[in-house]
Amino acid sequence: MNIAAPKRFQSVDENYPEEKWLAHYHAAMPSYRNWFASEGELKRPSLLECREALQTYMPEFIPLWEHLIDITGADANDARLLSFYCPAPYLAGCTQAVWSRYSPILVRNYDYAPDYCEGRIMKSCWHDTQVIASTDCLWGVLDGMNEHGLSVSLSFGGKGVVTEGFGMPIILRYILEFCTTVDEAVKVLCRVPAHMAYNIILLDAYGQVRNVELSPFTRPNITYKPFSVNHQGDFALTNYAMFSNSYEREQFILDKLFDPLISIESFVNSFEFSPLFTSNYEQGFGTLYTAIYNPQLRATEYRWPNQIKIYQSFDYFEEYELWINY
Repeated sequence: MNIAAPKRFQSVDENYPEEKWLAHYHAAMPSYRNWFASEGELKRPSLLECREALQTYMPEFIPLWEHLIDITGADANDARLLSFYCPAPYLAGCTQAVWSRYSPILVRNYDYAPDYCEGRIMKSCWHDTQVIASTDCLWGVLDGMNEHGLSVSLSFGGKGVVTEGFGMPIILRYILEFCTTVDEAVKVLCRVPAHMAYNIILLDAYGQVRNVELSPFTRPNITYKPFSVNHQGDFALTNYAMFSNSYEREQFILDKLFDPLISIESFVNSFEFSPLFTSNYEQGFGTLYTAIYNPQLRATEYRWPNQIKIYQSFDYFEEYELWINY
């Protein structure tokens, strides 16, 4: 399917949320307000409940949250939205894996509807730690890395169950702001509640890898499995797993990771082809970009269809604007 209008992607360098973040906020907020009210505003927690949840689980974020409210002039409803506590449910795809031979890297495909992707790669330093990340939820993280080399990535866990908790992009932002190793990040994932099922891949500069499966009403499942797709456990037959070809993608990744003849370049390139790459944009499951994070080099690479690539690092980060046709 060809999207009528190209999708804009930007890389943005701004240490603290000010003018550049505010411009994005004003452009994206109408869509977020519609999403926030999609089940009725009474379904969302009160402003007091949002504040108490942040204070309980991520108190370090209270000053930042208040700063966002202040610079945007947010009313009570928008302040509730900005907490991303108990947000409306949403689904996304994604394949993510760690190549661990010689120089470990985290590679992921982000599969979603182009219109609902923020299309921003942001370098920031909000809490004395530099972060490069693909953003979501206005100030959250889909995938990213901090200056310590800790890299994170999310994929939907395939279950539609919803509970009280935060949107996962806000939790991943918290991890990159305040954690330095995989072990520290795992503790956060076990402590801070997420509102839906997610699979999280973690890689740090020491080569540690964890796969954390989070699902409402169950204990986190923490393994050393270096990949995840859109189901949890060894075999969970869900409609979403079948729709997204989750098992086919898992088997493909397994074959690549354990092929003794494959190189790191071939492994990364495989994310640009079926079954890892999908063009099902009409149903909200098309591959929008591939992200590669190298913790040892503290460097990243982003790829889009038609061989469009950019490289970024903490030492050299350049602002770009790209228009991508899907």
